Amino acid sequence: MSELLLDRVADDVVAALETGLPPAGGHSRLYEDLGFDSLMLIELVDRLQQRRPALGELPLPDMVGAMADIGSLTNWLRETAEEPLPQGRQACARGAKAEESPA
Repeated sequence: MSELLLDRVADDVVAALETGLPPAGGHSRLYEDLGFDSLMLIELVDRLQQRRPALGELPLPDMVGAMADIGSLTNWLRETAEEPLPQGRQACARGAKAEESPA
């Protein structure tokens, strides 16, 4: 697992917590160790989508199973990034890239 990606996802988790706690490690469990609730989960998904627009819209139901800990979420994001995007997510990703490109 890329340490840089793990660090970035951990930073997103800490930002969603809004507690100012030090960065969480790869084995930190979102619910049990960090006290995540449903609103924090939605904030995290929004943050991940904003910071990684190439992923397109992240399906929350698919992510829930991958959110045992920060490491498993990082792995899921990596696998998702490596898979070809479904038709709807391709359009979202292209739209996000177009917004980033200077006109």
